Amino acid sequence: MLNIEVCENARLSRDARFDGKFFTAVITTGIFCRPVCPARPPKPENVTYYESAELAQQSGFRPCKRCFPQLAPNIPLPRKIKQITHAYYENNYSLQACAKQLAISERQIRRTFVQYYGLPPSEFFHQQRLLLAHKLLVSTPLSITNVAFAAGFNSIRRFNEVILQTYQTTPSNIRGNKSTSVDSQVTILLPYKAPFDWPLMLSFFRSRKMSNIEDISTAHYFRTVELDACRGWIKVTHHENKNALNLTVELTDYSYLHQVIARVRRMFDLDADMQIIHQHLTKHPKLATIIEQFPGLRLPGCWDIFEFSIRAILGQQISVKGATTLAQRIAEKYGDSVENLGSTEATKPSKYFPSVTALIDVDYQDIGLTRSRIATLQTWVAYFQHHESIFAKGLTIEELEAALTKLKGIGPWTVNYIGMRGLSDPDAFPSADLGIIKALTYDEIKPKNKNILALAESWRPWRAYAAIYLWQSLAPKT
Repeated sequence: MLNIEVCENARLSRDARFDGKFFTAVITTGIFCRPVCPARPPKPENVTYYESAELAQQSGFRPCKRCFPQLAPNIPLPRKIKQITHAYYENNYSLQACAKQLAISERQIRRTFVQYYGLPPSEFFHQQRLLLAHKLLVSTPLSITNVAFAAGFNSIRRFNEVILQTYQTTPSNIRGNKSTSVDSQVTILLPYKAPFDWPLMLSFFRSRKMSNIEDISTAHYFRTVELDACRGWIKVTHHENKNALNLTVELTDYSYLHQVIARVRRMFDLDADMQIIHQHLTKHPKLATIIEQFPGLRLPGCWDIFEFSIRAILGQQISVKGATTLAQRIAEKYGDSVENLGSTEATKPSKYFPSVTALIDVDYQDIGLTRSRIATLQTWVAYFQHHESIFAKGLTIEELEAALTKLKGIGPWTVNYIGMRGLSDPDAFPSADLGIIKALTYDEIKPKNKNILALAESWRPWRAYAAIYLWQSLAPKT
């Protein structure tokens, strides 16, 4: 429940710390805003508060044209809500497929959403589609047809009807005088809550770059992407003067745009509330020191869980550089070639990372792998093909470890590393990692694994962040 007094004080002071945590709706104008809106504050008796933009819009209020509430940073969501939302978009807007993938009932999903948002899931996702459509219309030159499909509508006619019904105007009027681009690229603003160390995030990805898949400079991240039959590329840069990233996308099918946005937000950890995480971890002196030096360090994720699982297996007991080289060779040999990257200056990537189907029954010859590592990869790919849904069921890292370590060649380190960066599980913790052991070594005495795990109990549920801070403590001082 929202505290009205706190919301009132935050609204009147335009406190940026509350941006995205609640929304202000003005009864007399029918408009809803962010607490940081630059417009003159309305009288308290004309204001009501909502916990989400979706709920405010569903209640009949329209987004403000000055503060754009659809551009507010996302707040951290409960684990179950995040899993349902991710599964919903990964399953092309099908609640039934989402429920099947998560092995829960549609009734249970409904109960969860009504309890948290005050809206059933169908209505919540409908409002999300409308907010995305409005955001794309006012902030991008994407054609109205592509906006409709990107927001999850199956027909232009239905899209026009819903927009007119919700906003009492047409998509063209919402767009105004902005011209429609002739090319198929679109740039979208992805806000976050500070602090966020963009150079450090890029540095992490750059040291693990597959040059035939990715192009990473000191200013941008670029890679080829593939989702089912949809192909294209993404380019991520930092906005010049806002707490936000610019995501530029080119896709063959823009109905996948929502899925791309969700993946990129998770990849760059844009929905984390670092203040809460820091408050918890700074109780440990070593972590406190690293956090003080690098307050914007976040948990780097991945674009695709299958791709990352292959890279995690390749990284067992070898250097980051060695594992990256092997992954690049696999992409070069088994990945499809890129025919056309469109009109972008970053044209170095030439491959899409191979799919599960492409790696079934391959021999990995001339890659530079040992026979045991080849056997592990072949076992893993066969397992993944039939059990991919295990990653969407919301298992704890302990449950996932118990299931996957039954496979020969898959140990606790691999599972926790996949959980940490592949699934963005904030509590995954590769305790046997050599870097973590080295970071916790004191007076040349290396801690035992059981002692590391015992220490890390106090870091729950943010052990993955503790791991990334410990790794950073070993980075060369510059």
